[in-house]
Order: sequence, then structure tokens, then C-alpha cells
Amino acid sequence: MAEFLRTKKESKMKFLFLGNYSNAGLAGFLKNPEDDRRAAISGMVEKSGGEFIDLQFLRGKYDIAVVAEVSSFEDAAAVKVLVAASGALDRLEMMEYIDMNDIATRASKITGAYRAPGG
Repeated sequence: MAEFLRTKKESKMKFLFLGNYSNAGLAGFLKNPEDDRRAAISGMVEKSGGEFIDLQFLRGKYDIAVVAEVSSFEDAAAVKVLVAASGALDRLEMMEYIDMNDIATRASKITGAYRAPGG
């Protein structure tokens, strides 16, 4: 990797998980309306070595949003795989937070290094 792209590795990466409950997941709420989803989700994230930050239930395109910090993309993907395998959600998206200022700074360092096809 080019030296200008290297940076000290962040100790944690922040992710946003957005999901929609499946019929089975919603049935679980009906079966046990007092089930503490915050405790279940935070326990899973912490067991992966991460830090649970927030859980919100939503009205609109998504039913649930979770914010967590983990050590790697692979740790976040493992959380996603575990939740998806449970069948509680029909759809689960995972997005990594980024630092747009850092990206722009890095891009400015390589300005002029790319030539479009035919250019």
C-alpha cells in the first residue's frame, strides 16, 4: 500500500446496522413483549469484543437501528451473520462510519494520478 494511504490503525470501527423484523421476529415480540432486546444485542456485541452504543426502534423503512464499535469489519460481519441466521430479521444492512475529511485529504494527495480511459 502506498505510504500516503497508511495511517495508524483505529482501535475500533463504528458500524450502523439497519434491519426489518421478519414475521417470526415480530411473533417473538408478541410472545414476550417484555423481552429486553437492548440487553440481548449489547451482550452479543460485547461478546464479540465490541462496544454497544445504541439501539432504536424506528417507524419507516427500517424497524431497528443499532450502533456499535468493533475491532474489525470481520467482527461486524460475524454479528450480522449471527443475527441473520436467527431468522428474526428479513433484511439487515451493515454500514461503516467514515471520516469524509480524511478521505478528501487522502484524495487531494493523489490528485492528477488517475487518467480516465481515452484521456
